[in-house]
Amino acid sequence: MGKTKAKSLELHLKKSTEKHFGSKHFFILGVSGGPDSMALLYLFHKLNLKALVVHINYGKRGEQSDLDQELVEQLAFQWNLECCSVRLNSKEAKGENFQSWARNERYQIFRDLKTAHRADAIVTAHHQDDQVETILQKILRGSSPAAWQGMKEREEDLYRPLLNFTKQEILDYCETEAVPYRTDESNIEAGFARNFIRHSLSKELEGFFPGWKQNVLALTDQGVLFEESLKVITAQVFDGEKINLTKFGNLPSVLKSAVIKNILDLLDEAVTYSKGMLKELAQIDQLQTGKSLEAGKVIFTRNRDEVRIQRKKKTTGKPIEISEDNAASGFGGGNVVIKKTKNKKAQSALKLDYEKLYWPLNLRIWQKGDFFKPLGMEGTQKISHHLTNRKIPSHLKEKALVLCGSDGTIYAIIYPGPAQNLEKGAISELVKCEDKTKTYLTIIFE
Repeated sequence: MGKTKAKSLELHLKKSTEKHFGSKHFFILGVSGGPDSMALLYLFHKLNLKALVVHINYGKRGEQSDLDQELVEQLAFQWNLECCSVRLNSKEAKGENFQSWARNERYQIFRDLKTAHRADAIVTAHHQDDQVETILQKILRGSSPAAWQGMKEREEDLYRPLLNFTKQEILDYCETEAVPYRTDESNIEAGFARNFIRHSLSKELEGFFPGWKQNVLALTDQGVLFEESLKVITAQVFDGEKINLTKFGNLPSVLKSAVIKNILDLLDEAVTYSKGMLKELAQIDQLQTGKSLEAGKVIFTRNRDEVRIQRKKKTTGKPIEISEDNAASGFGGGNVVIKKTKNKKAQSALKLDYEKLYWPLNLRIWQKGDFFKPLGMEGTQKISHHLTNRKIPSHLKEKALVLCGSDGTIYAIIYPGPAQNLEKGAISELVKCEDKTKTYLTIIFE
């Protein structure tokens, strides 16, 4: 790659960042040590973009993993970028697919740090070849054409500024600018689906269908076309509150499930759609008047020639204030009692250091955006992610309670669920009990 080509990559990043984030921004930048992320790290340095560099060391390759970390840390320091390395134990994946486990852990860390640093986005080094592989995997797994759109440069909290550049262009950039990087030998093995496509299938396809990658990339337009067409059809039968059964009934059966899925997506509900669920909902025009069907948090109710759609009411509840007097006498609510105690060995209880609390306390339903510092963890974590990690069922998550100090700091989470669950909640690192703790605030489950 000549200097002109290199400049085009730099110019693209500069213009793209300004387009999406304006002139002032701060990012969480994931860097593995490979050529793609090291090129991005160097670009951030060259364009003077502000970021916290984050490296995840899974320890899966022993000394080689440590050398990856060392390279990232040294160059981040050399290029005046703050760096945070997180070491994970790959054995924690247990029976899970390692790639899936690693991705979940990685993005959980990225998102926790994004919240803690109030960053604008998480930046990753996905490139055009990754896009091809992503779309091809979706096709092979039977995803609908809407999924053929693949990844977007800016998508929710993710930013992928290299998405329009090929792997070879990035390698050429590293060579032109003398950017050091390391090669993960596990990426050469064909043991994972993406690596099989990258190193085996891709070469075979190139022999039979020259230029096939560009053909796959062209499917993104077909994905957009499908999605926009579906929006038009959905708007003809759904007005935001109800479905016109006459118009819905006239749709070809193959479109009914797609329209129902699109309606659920429009309602922005976190529903996992099984084929069986969509097939059943696609038959709502045969539902008897007054009868209902449910999909996650959405209720479909037949009313003559229409089906009305309602969201299940969320339990909001007003915050309950707990004063020191309440705690001294014992505050009770449901099967939970919160009280001040000297008893270090209270059974079936969460214990907080009483002297570390800011009074009065508030007990309330958790809200979107809430975060706390889990016991034993250096960073913070969103309550929503914590509940997911604890495998709290979706229909119970909204009932979880948080105990907050007068300054809004969340001290504890109280999980909902059956009484036989051994784990009832979690406390913050900020209020953990220590050897010198003499007075406790206990949350007792009766």
